[in-house]
Amino acid sequence: MKATTFVFAIIGLVFFNSCDKESTNNNLQTEMPVIDSLITNSTRITYGGDNPAILKCFATGGNLNYIWEVDLGDLFSLNNEGSEVQFTASPCCIGEKIITCNVSNDKGEVSKNITITITQ
Repeated sequence: MKATTFVFAIIGLVFFNSCDKESTNNNLQTEMPVIDSLITNSTRITYGGDNPAILKCFATGGNLNYIWEVDLGDLFSLNNEGSEVQFTASPCCIGEKIITCNVSNDKGEVSKNITITITQ
């Protein structure tokens, strides 16, 4: 009799713990997006160079969509989520370029900028 009660207690704990994790994930999907950080491996790159800038956006909020923008230069997505991109530049892009990462979901949108300097 005691062994049966113990087994049911263990099953109950596993069930309730899994329910807590599911509810936490559901709450995450309904939060306004927040950009925790926007980083790059280099703030200075050479146009046409072998070492492009790699940018990463770390955000929370659930069901996030990433849109990257720059006035001149090329951005290439490096992962399925779109949270990581590669930035390369041509000779017309020399100078400072502001790259914007827009993060959105069904609750709203936030953005953050980072500056990359392109040299010869």
